[in-house]
Amino acid sequence: MPTFTERQQLAKEFAPQIERMAHCLAAAGYDVKVDRIVRAWTAYSDAVCATWISLSDEGDDAALLDILLKHMPAMPRKDEASGAFTAQLMDAGDGSGDAMLELPDELLALVGWKEGDVLIMAITEAGELRLKRTDR
Repeated sequence: MPTFTERQQLAKEFAPQIERMAHCLAAAGYDVKVDRIVRAWTAYSDAVCATWISLSDEGDDAALLDILLKHMPAMPRKDEASGAFTAQLMDAGDGSGDAMLELPDELLALVGWKEGDVLIMAITEAGELRLKRTDR
């Protein structure tokens, strides 16, 4: 994963491609900051052993959206009034089969959680993961 400074440099270097990615996400109802887009695309590029995969001028926006969502940390949709957030589990990358769930800053601010809080996890009958902060 590139550092914040490296991601800023990539954002400048590939601004037109990132703008297309942002437009694609916005058209699907997602409001995503540039840094999150860069992180998703570098994760995708890294998965195929590349530093940055360039987009063609013409392409399938549905496929682009699918790639971005698959590699993007958790994020809300603009139209989700229910307070639900959708997230993808990410491979821990250590060969253990474990997964990581990155909670977006927007969610943390919304619910008042901070780094170091202890969360309880439960899986509903519908297969949804529910998180609740403990009062300890």
